[in-house]
Amino acid sequence: MDELRIVLRRHFTPHRHSALLAAIVAAFAVRPLIGDTGAGPAVFGVALVLLLLVALYNINVDELVGERGRLLAQSRRRRILGWALATAAGAERVVVIFVQSPMLNLAGSICWLLFVLFVTLSELRSVLKQREITGETICMAISVYLLLGFTWAFLYSVIFQLHPDSFGGLAITKPGHPSELLHIFPVLGYFSLTTLSTIGFGDITPLNLQARYAAVAEAITGQFYLAILVARLVGMQMSQAASRPAEPKTRDSDTRESTRENE
Repeated sequence: MDELRIVLRRHFTPHRHSALLAAIVAAFAVRPLIGDTGAGPAVFGVALVLLLLVALYNINVDELVGERGRLLAQSRRRRILGWALATAAGAERVVVIFVQSPMLNLAGSICWLLFVLFVTLSELRSVLKQREITGETICMAISVYLLLGFTWAFLYSVIFQLHPDSFGGLAITKPGHPSELLHIFPVLGYFSLTTLSTIGFGDITPLNLQARYAAVAEAITGQFYLAILVARLVGMQMSQAASRPAEPKTRDSDTRESTRENE
């Protein structure tokens, strides 16, 4: 166990944010690539569990900057909360293989919503703590944006399970059937991303008040996040450039300057 921890810290920890981004992209892409039939739902479940594990590792590994005692206490509370939410979400993925129940699907969607929201806020906190722009910083920023889409996708899933007529254009074939959610969730993820980016094709429309306000809130959040992120990255880049020492003159440039003075 100690050797595995050492290997993770040496090879995985420096690239954990890019690994999280890869897991998010895989979770979004697996259903369009494989499809809704055959192994599609099962592979999607595996991708969600992989995302859960990578996100949980990112939560548990955090840089401590500031008062050590207070930050250690905060890290411990965050770790306990993250493990509790991850355990509930992971258990739901296992139980639904053997039991199909509308109430179980609703409870699982709520657990995943809370877990993804927790991971999103943790990653956003990490982005705001950064003091220089690196490849991992860019991966964190992109991950937060995609995690916002995931968060609202699970929110739409909860709204859909409570009110199946909340969205138009979903083409529901088996209303109220537990397996219907397996086919609807990727479509809700698509709707979430188009709403977050304010593309809004209009093929799927929110029909009731809860779905409409959730969609408006997502569009506003996406725009504010991009504006704040760009301002933050530009400010970091300017501070980083201002803190760099002036580059020393080369010997050739000194020779050219002395030649000009002699002329």
